[in-house]
Amino acid sequence: MQGKARILPDAVNTDYIISSSRKRQIKDIDVLKNYIFEDLHGLSEDPIQPGDVLVAGEDFGCGSAMEIAVDVLKASEIKCILAKSFARTFHRNAANAGLPLLTWESGSVDEGDQLTIEYGPKPTVKNETKNIVLGTKAVPDFIVRLVRAGGLINYCNEHGMPPTGLLR
Repeated sequence: MQGKARILPDAVNTDYIISSSRKRQIKDIDVLKNYIFEDLHGLSEDPIQPGDVLVAGEDFGCGSAMEIAVDVLKASEIKCILAKSFARTFHRNAANAGLPLLTWESGSVDEGDQLTIEYGPKPTVKNETKNIVLGTKAVPDFIVRLVRAGGLINYCNEHGMPPTGLLR
């Protein structure tokens, strides 16, 4: 997958992804996706677009455990999220929804850089703009299988049960 890097700060909580007031007012995900990151300073001039790759700091997805934050990102056609770390519940919700997350360990990415991502147990992320490969952590095989299936429900519909490792 390929996409344009969109740089986000540390501690982007689920209410920054989609505000609590919007979650209460709007139930249609196709309408709700138009309001992602509306309260996060600096993104209103150049909103997130389908196909973008979010590149964030520490603790992405902290805050409430509501699945709607993941659902609205997936509906917005975000390709992948790279972050220094993820909130535990957000990470699990993303795997269950089939949204790829990668933990970014080293390298350099600036706003607008073009990234190429090969998602798998040993992922590679290349910053095409700077011609460097970013360091990322390995992804557990069962998470890769969930994401490739499009989420837990799709995986179970196809295979009749969750992937080995999920229920440990």
